Amino acid sequence: MGIILKALASVLTFCFAVLPVLSAYAAEPERPDVNAIFDIEKERKIEEIAGLSPGKAFNRFKDIDFLINDSFLSKAIFKTFHTRKAEGIALALASLSSPVFEQKNGLLTSRTDEMFVSRKTLEVFPEEAASGLWEFYKNGNAMTRGNVIRASGQVAGGKAIADLLISALDDKDFCEVEIDEVPGMPLRICDLAYNQLVLRYKIRNVLRTIGTSYKLETRDYHIAILKDMLQGMPY
Repeated sequence: MGIILKALASVLTFCFAVLPVLSAYAAEPERPDVNAIFDIEKERKIEEIAGLSPGKAFNRFKDIDFLINDSFLSKAIFKTFHTRKAEGIALALASLSSPVFEQKNGLLTSRTDEMFVSRKTLEVFPEEAASGLWEFYKNGNAMTRGNVIRASGQVAGGKAIADLLISALDDKDFCEVEIDEVPGMPLRICDLAYNQLVLRYKIRNVLRTIGTSYKLETRDYHIAILKDMLQGMPY
């Protein structure tokens, strides 16, 4: 009888631990709000940029006013590309083929602003972006695949994006450059996928983020835990 009660207690403990994870997983990210109302100056800036060529508009989105205001950027992207989505998405995807960080002659350069604009563009047009993200992932090198995973984390693409992120948990290629100031080994694609999935679905009772300071064995251990959890989750 004691053995049966212990077994039952173990089952109940597991169920109560997994239930919040399951309910969190069911909540897919939503497309950003593109209907916010701003002051006259900001609305005028949106209209001005919407009249530019796709390439020029994309570069203007790197202005600090957009980078610090998600709603402002989302509305500007929608206004600019809603009638030419393919062009906007193509620009966003193309930027994923370049490294976010580069170190040359001891100098570190960053493209985080461009990556942020690319990610927001894909989030504003999630249904149209999903197939392009898959294509870039399948055909890209390790760096490109890593950037695709970074960019996909909050794209409201439903099952297509969930499948992409989950499949990347098996991709152990390194996708980041080594940076002198950053200790440990660079991140792999599976590490990035883990981080994006935990953030995307607000998964509880797991390691919040895999960083470069963790040994590969430790990273693989936590990825295996997440993969086991995901097997029973609906999407």
